Amino acid sequence: MATILPASSAKPLPKTQVWKDWRLVTLAAGMALSLFAQIGLLAHLFSLLVPALGAQLAGFAAGGATAAAIAGRTLVGWLMPAHADRRLFGCANYAVQIVGSLALLFAAGHNIPLLLLGVVLFGAGIGNTTSLPPMIAQAEFSKEDVSRVVPLIVAVGQGTYAFAPAAFGFIRELAPR
Repeated sequence: MATILPASSAKPLPKTQVWKDWRLVTLAAGMALSLFAQIGLLAHLFSLLVPALGAQLAGFAAGGATAAAIAGRTLVGWLMPAHADRRLFGCANYAVQIVGSLALLFAAGHNIPLLLLGVVLFGAGIGNTTSLPPMIAQAEFSKEDVSRVVPLIVAVGQGTYAFAPAAFGFIRELAPR
C-alpha cells in the first residue's frame, strides 16, 4: 500500500487557493457523485425490491443494506493502516458499490439472488462513502486547511445529493416497463 505524507507536513493553502487545489476538487467531485448515486438508489431501493420480494422481505433486504454498511465500515477500519493511501480505499469502496449496482441492474427486478447480492455489496460501501472523504482530507491537507476542506466537501456533496431522489425518479419514469 502506498504511503502518504502526514497532514502536519502539508503546507497551508492561501484561502483563495483552496478551490484551485486538485486534491480538493477531486475529493469534492468524488464525494458528490458517489453520494448522488447512493442517495438516489437508496431512496428507490425498497420500491425496486418489492415486485420480486414482496413488501416484508423487501423491508428486510433494505435493512440488510444497513447491516452491510456497518460491516463494510468496520472492515475498512480493520484493514486500513494509519498511513495508507486513503484514496485507494475510497476507490475500492466505490468499486464494490459499482459491482453491487451492476448486480441490481442485471437482476432486472426478477433474479432474487442477484438482487440480494446487489443490496449487500452496495450496502457495504454506504458508511464509507461518508467517512472516507473527511479522512482523506485529514491525511492530505494541513491541519489549518482541514477545518475548511471538510465543510466544503460536505456542502458540495449535500448540495448535489439533495436532487438525487428526484433525478432517479425521473429516470425511472422514462425507463421502459
